[in-house]
Amino acid sequence: MRKFAIFAILTGLIMAGGVRHFFDNVGFCTKPYQIETIVKLSEKLEPGASKIRGNYFAVISPHDDHIYAGRVYIYAMPRVAGAKTVVIFAVTHHRARMLLKDPHGIIILDDYDRWDGPYGPVEVDRELRQYIKTHLPSQYYMVSNEAQKIEHSAEAMVPFLQYYNRKVRILSIMVTGMNYWRMKEVSEKLAAVLYSYMKEKGLKPGKNISFVISADNTHYGPDFDYSVFGLDEKAHRKATAQDRELGKKFLSGLITEDKIRAFADRVWGEEIPWCGRYSVPFGLLTLGKMAQLMGRKMEGVAFRYGDSYSLGVLPAFRLGIGTTAPFSLKHWVGYWAIGYRLIK
Repeated sequence: MRKFAIFAILTGLIMAGGVRHFFDNVGFCTKPYQIETIVKLSEKLEPGASKIRGNYFAVISPHDDHIYAGRVYIYAMPRVAGAKTVVIFAVTHHRARMLLKDPHGIIILDDYDRWDGPYGPVEVDRELRQYIKTHLPSQYYMVSNEAQKIEHSAEAMVPFLQYYNRKVRILSIMVTGMNYWRMKEVSEKLAAVLYSYMKEKGLKPGKNISFVISADNTHYGPDFDYSVFGLDEKAHRKATAQDRELGKKFLSGLITEDKIRAFADRVWGEEIPWCGRYSVPFGLLTLGKMAQLMGRKMEGVAFRYGDSYSLGVLPAFRLGIGTTAPFSLKHWVGYWAIGYRLIK
């Protein structure tokens, strides 16, 4: 029995840790020349991105194919990549949900030591992750390498983060579906743990630690069972106007709980297929509570909105990456890049 226990412990140690390998090597950059080309092409087409000034401790960023959304990523990722650790609030997509039998009301952590990146492995902030596991009550989280290794909404950020900061560390937190009151409960508990860790370690938001909320916006067309405005140019204008309104009205300016709740009620109530309908309100509730614990408030600045139909694909030919879905008036996805800073 003792030998079996020792074997089980050793087996657990072997299975834990390790490297989280690339999952999507079609839509995302896995090599230095790929991410360098995507960033340079995006910067050429988006000169306004480099003009943004100020210290941001969090962003909302898309997670769609780099060749589609690169022009929006570059507004968000440089704002947070300089921190030593970047925490990613990721979506839990259908494939991961089905693998885990569709859990609700929790966050999902991994147990990897490193994640693959274009310039080599990216370290996971294991100390912070262990602190969360130790201090967050167990009913609020689970650990699943199997789910994390097939979830692309965190993976999408890694090449950009590493491009801007070769020494960056990451921590992926997948957000599952949950009702508002459970979300408020879990996010407040997590915020208290994160704030306690920052206080103990003397970490400065935006410098030592920053946050990314991974979210694509409306998924429009018959493939997503959402074409309420039609399938022509007029419908596209109406649907993108709706995305813009959601970003500017609820996710920008002074961030309050009323705004976050209103965003959730609107997106959930009208069944608008934002691929971030849980990661966005959960992330903002967590960050807002952290700001409150620091005696601060949080302000959102809307940087850039785009969508796959309007932007099309970057002219990145023979790069070894491509698209994982089409773009047309019958199938497109919206993106917001929004930055968050702490104010008095």
